[in-house]
Amino acid sequence: MPEAQSYFMGLDGFVWFVGVVEDRNDPDELGRVRVRCLGFHTEDLVKLPTADLPWAHVMHPTTDPSMHGMGITPSFLVEGGWVVGFFRDAAEKQQPIIIGTLPGVPKSAADATKGFNDPRNKSSTQLNDAGKTQYAENPDYGPYPLDGTTFSRTSGHKIGESDTSRLARGEKSETHGALEKRRNFKQTDIPIAIKPVLNKIHDTSEAAETRGTWDEPNPKGIKSDEDPYVSATYPYNHVYESEAGHIFKIDDTPGGERLNREHSSGTFEEIHPLGDKVVKVIGDNYEIIAGISNVVIGTIEEEEGDALNLTINGNVRELIRGDYIQEIEGDFTQKIGQNHRIKVGAGGQGNLEEEILGNHGYNINEAVKGRIGADIDVLIGANELRTVNGKSTLKTGKNYSLTIGESMTVAVKDDINVATASGIVSLKAATNLDMQCALTMNIESNISGIDITAATGIDITAITGDIDVLAVVGDIDMDTIFPGVIELN
Repeated sequence: MPEAQSYFMGLDGFVWFVGVVEDRNDPDELGRVRVRCLGFHTEDLVKLPTADLPWAHVMHPTTDPSMHGMGITPSFLVEGGWVVGFFRDAAEKQQPIIIGTLPGVPKSAADATKGFNDPRNKSSTQLNDAGKTQYAENPDYGPYPLDGTTFSRTSGHKIGESDTSRLARGEKSETHGALEKRRNFKQTDIPIAIKPVLNKIHDTSEAAETRGTWDEPNPKGIKSDEDPYVSATYPYNHVYESEAGHIFKIDDTPGGERLNREHSSGTFEEIHPLGDKVVKVIGDNYEIIAGISNVVIGTIEEEEGDALNLTINGNVRELIRGDYIQEIEGDFTQKIGQNHRIKVGAGGQGNLEEEILGNHGYNINEAVKGRIGADIDVLIGANELRTVNGKSTLKTGKNYSLTIGESMTVAVKDDINVATASGIVSLKAATNLDMQCALTMNIESNISGIDITAATGIDITAITGDIDVLAVVGDIDMDTIFPGVIELN
């Protein structure tokens, strides 16, 4: 082969390596890392500091374009991790390419005094490219492998343990901090709404409902001591776990198939083997839908039982800028613990319209106060019975008219007093007018006379005693207009 072609990439041989990542703070933010390669680099940090290692590009899979912000960028390699790669320049070995990582079982904590270790440690004396003791600063995460005295993720991973996530190792997953947290904070006995009792309205006595409750489903859809434990069976549960403790799982365990997405705060979304979905938000929840939202709960065939239980431990506010239409094919029940306030026409003017095809019953323990700005027009198709156990007062600003199609009976225990401030009191009967009292009847005119006129005759009868006809001033005229008789017995 000609010497010129021996330096052509692909014709200069394939030189591969295994090494340890010691730095990921790429100044160009390309996801590059510095790797100390076995057999090529010394572990002596004085002879070869971390800052003198070449930056290695990380190869992404064909499903990841890794360009223009597309794909998964930057690469997820951390200090202390073992990698495998090759040199793009086989002769100079200054252009390493990382093609993969190598999991294992760490045997000891990182030693910041030697190469092939995570250099981040308070005692580190190494300088970075800018001449600063970057590696001595407290890292947000690490150093890796974790020794239990510095940063420790909720996973609980320890030295001497497989690098595979505990969440992917069956029953071992129950020792993972994220799963322990979910089980410890699982909510139970969440109350649901019950119907009100209306015994003062219904004819029959109605028994009060017993308040029901519901529980948050078990994480993974199973108990922690489930036997058999069909979940996260190795090698079927595929776990992605970040340094902060964010988790994404695709569990292909036969009989325990799940999807799980979880934030380090504890907020999660999980789909259980039978398709049940659990969403829990640790904090506030915001949902904005720019288009139309269509929601169906239950199926058409499921007509009995609760389809939605909603329990809110605080206030609820709804602002609907258009029409609000509700269609309820069954009963509509409301139980209100305190006040109920409604304002119709708050936007300027509006009507309240109701049509009740059955009965309307209500019971009010205290007062009713109202104000009506215009007319009241009420049509009662049958009878009306109104009972007032206290005082009843009717005041009208102008005239009061009472029209009765048949008879009218007024029964009063004590007195009846009919008086006008001015004007006439007129009693008129189409046939007879009877006035009767158990004791004395007084007919008195304070100013003018009393005029008793009959078209035929006037009969004044006293069963016992005398009849006194007395004019204090003036005469008594007993003449008759028409032939008839005035009898004074």
